[in-house]
Order: sequence, then C-alpha cells, then structure tokens
Amino acid sequence: MKSLKIASVLMLATAFALRAATPALADEARPWLCRDKPVFSSSRAMKFDVTAHPGRQWKIFFMQYSPDAAHDGFDIVNARELSSGGDSMTGRLEAGRYFAVALYRGAAGHWICPEYAHDDRTPQSGAVSNLCYGAEGPPCLVNLNVMPDQNPAAPAP
Repeated sequence: MKSLKIASVLMLATAFALRAATPALADEARPWLCRDKPVFSSSRAMKFDVTAHPGRQWKIFFMQYSPDAAHDGFDIVNARELSSGGDSMTGRLEAGRYFAVALYRGAAGHWICPEYAHDDRTPQSGAVSNLCYGAEGPPCLVNLNVMPDQNPAAPAP
C-alpha cells in the first residue's frame, strides 16, 4: 500500500514537472471559443480601422464559418496584434461574412474573451459595422470600424 502511494506521488510530481517544462497551450489565443462573436457582412470588399486604448495587450481576429474548419467550424482569415499605445491599424477584407473577436491578454498571460461586444453602427453613416469591445463591459477599449472599400483593386495587407 505504501509503495502504491509513493508511486502515485511520483507520477503526479512527474506530470507537474512535464507540464511546467512545456509551453502552456493557454497562451494560444482561441477566438472561436468566445460565445458572442459579432458578425458583419458585405457583398463588396471592405476596409477596417481598429484602435485599442492604451493599457492592455489586444489581438483582433477575423473569422469565417466553415463546417470543415479545424476550430469548431471557424477559419481565422486575418489576425492582428493591436498597438498598446493606442495607434490605429488599417486593413482590408474580401467580400463575405465575418465574425470579429478582440481578445486581451490577462495577468497570467492567457488570452481572454471580452465580456462586452456591441455594434454601434448607424445605417446612415455608411459603415458596414462599428464594433466596440470592453474587457468587463463599457467603456469601449477596442473600436473596430468596417466600411465599404472604395478602392477594391488595392492589394490586401
């Protein structure tokens, strides 16, 4: 009985040591697991402008649903690290339907889904979408504005 306890303790210690020696999978961002994925779509190419307020590390993901995708049905088609200095970042998206999620890095180094995501789009503005993300609710810490691309011949970054 005593040798069984010792063997169990040794196996547990080995498992913890191996876990500590390998990179944590939790450090990988998994935007497809976020429950509330705001969606927008356009039959034309789009351009986006995204800004994160200073103070947190954010990453934005643009995904499309595909039943054959490896990530619970979502293919990540564009992902960007956002500047923690509050600088704006722009890009292009081809015509289609997109799910957009901005994740932030928590204190333990894990990527966390925001609790707040809201589309503030007003139809008269011409915007495809004007998304706002907050860590635990308002205020908006990341703003994503998606507009029709007036120059669709430009190469996507």
